[in-house]
Amino acid sequence: MLPPNRQAFRIELGTNANGDPLLDHIDEKLLALLKKDAKKKYSDLAVELDLSPPSVHARVKKLEQSGVIKSYNIDIDATQLGLKLCAFVRLTTEGSSCSDLCKALTIFPEVEEFYTVAGEECVLLKVRTTDTAALGHFLDTLRTIAGVKKTITSVVLNVPLDRGITPRLPD
Repeated sequence: MLPPNRQAFRIELGTNANGDPLLDHIDEKLLALLKKDAKKKYSDLAVELDLSPPSVHARVKKLEQSGVIKSYNIDIDATQLGLKLCAFVRLTTEGSSCSDLCKALTIFPEVEEFYTVAGEECVLLKVRTTDTAALGHFLDTLRTIAGVKKTITSVVLNVPLDRGITPRLPD
């Protein structure tokens, strides 16, 4: 339930050349169902969407071809692989382009995500390591890379919400 005077987040996806919405409410519901279970059969989706399986298949293909659905992924539990520590590392750089730095950082398996951001720290990394000792070793190595002037690290204590992009189901 939302607090008073608050509206649910709604993705605005624009319109096509005719001014029609790129996605309708059925597409939004289809995306929400696929996000929950990307392996769900078209026949099961068809029942939930009140469509025929070929119609569901056509909609999924349209969403794939338009780039709305980029890929189908598995959700890996990093802790089950021994990567129990997640941290965000902000980098202040000097004399190095972000593209050069990105290339230099791709060799580190600890780097899960790389963002360029506005502000004094122009790079934000999401990293995963086994423990604080491994994080310390990674940071020591990171600071030796040309162009890295300063690092600021925040260790994740818990993740109360991790939902990614989730289309809002129509009311």
